[in-house]
Amino acid sequence: MTEALAFDDGIEYPTRDGRPVAETPLHHRRLVDASQALFARYESHPSVYVGANMMVYDQQGNPRRFLSPDVFVAFGVADRERDTYKIWEERPPAFVLEITSKSTREEDVRKMARYAIWGVAEYFLYDPRREYVDPPLRAFQLVRGAYQEKRPVALSNGERGFPSKTLGLELWLDRSVLRFYDRAIQRNLPTLREERLQAQTARSEAEAARSEAEAANARAAEEAAKRKELEAELARLRRNAS
Repeated sequence: MTEALAFDDGIEYPTRDGRPVAETPLHHRRLVDASQALFARYESHPSVYVGANMMVYDQQGNPRRFLSPDVFVAFGVADRERDTYKIWEERPPAFVLEITSKSTREEDVRKMARYAIWGVAEYFLYDPRREYVDPPLRAFQLVRGAYQEKRPVALSNGERGFPSKTLGLELWLDRSVLRFYDRAIQRNLPTLREERLQAQTARSEAEAARSEAEAANARAAEEAAKRKELEAELARLRRNAS
């Protein structure tokens, strides 16, 4: 992707760091699933912003000072289009999810320290290939400026995982797939594939309903025509009989 630039008082803030969006196609799918689920959840909330693989700058005037969280959620900021996210213009994210791998493990540790400085309340680390994170989903809560690891607990859906106070959701692994369970509606937030399947099912059901309605209308029209024909025949017989 060609690097674009965002400007602030004449200073250029790149919108891309030239690195791939995700380590592997699997990591990319998991990134898309997680970000899409949160995009859909908060699309009707004008003061919640969900970012994915976006350059987040934390020092005004220094375009070299940035991180690119895989997925983050910030509250109390406008949900609008952005090329970059500048903490001094907005506010720090409250939730960060990093989809990690062996090649990014050291970077993820460094990011974690910076997120603590930013004041990110919850940090989740997810290893979809189970390469080095054990367990493959870990959760950390910021307490007095430092992260404390959470222990997995029994969730509302009967599984084990981590409640997120910032999101009001429960994060758990369906085998190796990260899911967000919404206890208010008692179901998982849908992945992009599930949304497409739901839309396809809805279209198929609507088409079936239209076909059935058309068939019912055709049957009704045919029966009305037969009744009319029968009534005409009965009228003809009465005339002949008289």
